[in-house]
Amino acid sequence: MSTSDSLPVYDGPKCRICCDLMPNRQIPLPNGKWVDVQKQGKMTLSLAVWLSDVYESAKTCVNCTVMIEALECFEGKEPRLEDDMFTVDGRVGTSLKLEYNLADVEYLRFIEVFSDTESESCLGRATFIEADIDPRKAAEIAKRRLRECVDSHDECRVGRRGFIPTRVVDVGTGDGLPRLVETTEDMKDTDYVALSYCWGLAQSLTTTKATLPNRLEGIPWEDIPKTLHEAIEFVQHLGLSYIWIDALCIIQDDGLDWEKEAAQMKNVYENALFTLSATSAPDVATGCFLARNNPVHELHSAKPQHTYYARRPCFDTHSKLFSYSVDTEIEMDNYPAMTRGWIYQERLLSQRILYCAYDELIWECRNTITCECNPTSLHRHHGGNAIVSYKRRMGHLSDPTQFNKNNSSCFPIIDLWLSLVQSYSQRVFTKYTDRLIALSGIAQKFQPLNIGNYYAGIWSSEIHHQLAWTRDANPKALRVKEAARIPGSPSWSWCSINQPCVFDDVMNPPRISTRLTALNYKAELSSPDPTGPVSYARLTLSGPCVEAKIVLGPPVEENPSSPLKAYISLCNKQYLITPDIPQWHNAPQSADSLAASDEVSCLEIYITKKGFKDNVNVNPDSPWDDPEHPDQYYNYRFPWLVLKWSPPHDAYRRVGIVNFANRPSFDQEEQAPGEMMRHAAMRVVDIV
Repeated sequence: MSTSDSLPVYDGPKCRICCDLMPNRQIPLPNGKWVDVQKQGKMTLSLAVWLSDVYESAKTCVNCTVMIEALECFEGKEPRLEDDMFTVDGRVGTSLKLEYNLADVEYLRFIEVFSDTESESCLGRATFIEADIDPRKAAEIAKRRLRECVDSHDECRVGRRGFIPTRVVDVGTGDGLPRLVETTEDMKDTDYVALSYCWGLAQSLTTTKATLPNRLEGIPWEDIPKTLHEAIEFVQHLGLSYIWIDALCIIQDDGLDWEKEAAQMKNVYENALFTLSATSAPDVATGCFLARNNPVHELHSAKPQHTYYARRPCFDTHSKLFSYSVDTEIEMDNYPAMTRGWIYQERLLSQRILYCAYDELIWECRNTITCECNPTSLHRHHGGNAIVSYKRRMGHLSDPTQFNKNNSSCFPIIDLWLSLVQSYSQRVFTKYTDRLIALSGIAQKFQPLNIGNYYAGIWSSEIHHQLAWTRDANPKALRVKEAARIPGSPSWSWCSINQPCVFDDVMNPPRISTRLTALNYKAELSSPDPTGPVSYARLTLSGPCVEAKIVLGPPVEENPSSPLKAYISLCNKQYLITPDIPQWHNAPQSADSLAASDEVSCLEIYITKKGFKDNVNVNPDSPWDDPEHPDQYYNYRFPWLVLKWSPPHDAYRRVGIVNFANRPSFDQEEQAPGEMMRHAAMRVVDIV
């Protein structure tokens, strides 16, 4: 029997261009039959088609006619596509996706085509998105998602810990005004919603010492900015009584109250029934539920028994909020709330979130992500979402063995911390002195673990990993020209600059060796919260240290408007450093300014050796140029702190970092600094 005789076959598609929008058919068999891949279990369609062929086929094929009409709805008659081609992707029973480039336009465009009825083809049914959204419609969607979550998701049934914030806003009913309520012990099991939003420059409604009595009496609707107004209405339609809004529930000009409530953020967001996120609103005047501009076109060329529609898909929201593996990859232009530092913590701590994006609502919980255009949990357990991945890993913090099943060290927990910090450092603040307090809720979740003491954003366990941060020198990094130290923050911590930071990618911690030891830490806290901000901190370290001098070079990329390059001069060679604060020509002098011939001390943080070649068993303390084992490692790297003496403090300040990365293809001379440090004397240094 031939192979073709054993395959499920059929006579072939009626249309050889679109394959009847059924799962891909292969080329005909010698007997003229076609392999029926659907009977083999294949449910997906993926085609690349010539536009001219589809136009010709549309004369007789309804499916091709539908695709042409969908394209012309958005791009006009006879659109000019790059290479005259587009791709068609689908899955049986769901909507069809068309993907293409217009000629002379760089970015991809997408169209979603769907039916109002069930279908056995890949041109199936989709869910209509509300053309206009308001608090009432949003509340109905939220009720359905919440009901499903509470009834069906075991991992989301997290018991309330008997907590309610110090104050909440009573949303009122009927003609009653919203008012601020000071809670009591008997309210501790009461459900409330937390609001996450951008203040912007338009925040006109706050609670102060002077306005507190009035807020307790009632808040006139006309005084409430649109974002807060819609959030309060939304909670009314949910049938709940209370919402927590920071501007109203914290006394903004009372320093003690602010510190106390800021330290409670972890409890506020963790214990809320869910968080309402005004994701696409840049300020309180914009509103939670934005006007939508994504029309649905009814197509008129289809079969009489079907109605087909075309729209731009919500791929922008899907790719930005669902499908990024590293949180720093997200393009946030349409999601201003996602750029804010305070909101990052709120998002991570919340058990459930309803995101109000500009094009649809998205529900996120520990179990699933759903949206208006796909409410059937298509994104359930989506592996690519960095934030959801972080939240799941954080969910195991109460049981560290979830991280350390094959590793007795605490590095997996520190690795999660570094991932969170690196992502967090991308966020912006109105006041960068809030950097530590806005992370304190997350730090409090790590506190019960056996990872040592908390040193201004850094844990004492595995401290060498955490000291090896680098200012993100990527030209696309935010706020490069606004780089500055944050007052009070210690120079050795990532929180000391208002810039994005990155950490070395440490793939195999057991192959890291360090001689660095933390001997002492002294700090003056700015509040009673040990995970909050500091006004002064001093770290005493012991480690191998060598002396070097600063050399300043021409601007980066030879661009006069770029920062100057900075080097250390060592072993008659110059090695590029990344200053914590970019160095500018003719810039005012500061404690972080570097000048030619400045003397600096270089403190080795650790050495990483990655990948033995040919499974060679070697002594990890043997020299890198050991003649018995040439090229014994695939590569290794060793970061050094660059420290400059600060007479006013009688201590050093960190001014930058140098990252040596040695690989077999590098010259032997690149190994000289490492050999020099290997024989360097151990020193004790104080860093402020």
